[in-house]
Amino acid sequence: MEKKIPSLLLVLMVLTILTFTRPAECAAKVKVYGYTDKLQYSPGETVTLKIWVYNEGPDEIVLKNITIYVPWYSPIWGGDYTIDAKSTVLSKGQNWTTTKTFTIPEDGRGYGGKIWVEGVYTIGPVAYSFREDPCSLYVPPPSKISLVDMDKLLTLVTILAVLVIVCTIILAATIFLSVRRPKVVLEEEMGKAE
Repeated sequence: MEKKIPSLLLVLMVLTILTFTRPAECAAKVKVYGYTDKLQYSPGETVTLKIWVYNEGPDEIVLKNITIYVPWYSPIWGGDYTIDAKSTVLSKGQNWTTTKTFTIPEDGRGYGGKIWVEGVYTIGPVAYSFREDPCSLYVPPPSKISLVDMDKLLTLVTILAVLVIVCTIILAATIFLSVRRPKVVLEEEMGKAE
């Protein structure tokens, strides 16, 4: 009877442990890829962003939505775009793609940086989320020397060149006339009169 009590105790302990443990959940690994249509942008330009959400497995997922956060995102200014994925089912190895266009602000907020993508997907009744930075947005900082309004600068340089040429002609004429000035006739006639 003494040998049955430790066996019974061991069985009860195992059942108790199994009661309080949850089955292991194996969440699928989701990767996000993306690119923009140009290498760099200026404030005021429109960006076309292409995003892929790829299920690396092992389970199939149901993609609910994704949210794109641009570098100037702020709760006050906005800069986040939520796209409904319409509960798209993605098996292992499948992807879902979307395209989003937005305009870079022309005020001081329009700067470059990482574009973040957050998403929500479910496996059965359990919801999961992901957050990745698939690409960057390059907006060069404004320079102190701007090449805007070069036509006005060209006009000023042309006017300056014309003025230099006219002044050179006037100066040459002045020198030419001072070297070849006529003799003073009044002094010669005064000398003859005496």
